[in-house]
Amino acid sequence: QRYTLDIFQSVQDEYSHEGIELGEISFADNTEVLRLIEGKIGIISVLNEECVRPKGNDTAFVSKVKTVNSEVTCLISEKLHKPSEFAIEHYAG
Repeated sequence: QRYTLDIFQSVQDEYSHEGIELGEISFADNTEVLRLIEGKIGIISVLNEECVRPKGNDTAFVSKVKTVNSEVTCLISEKLHKPSEFAIEHYAG
């Protein structure tokens, strides 16, 4: 979030300095996605834990991700997904 704000601010400053009119810039807050991926109980942490288990596997990994992040709204766990599948809703722009 901080990086995005800094980049947009520098672009706005540059445009203003050059006399170019720039409308409002809006962007999605991706903090929740970053926490899901990199957080203390996020995907990377769970993956690291599952990789060191002697019989770790994809299904156990995905099950743990879904369980510990069940309240995270950007984690998508549909009934149509296989036990080894999940999705993340995010803004990639």
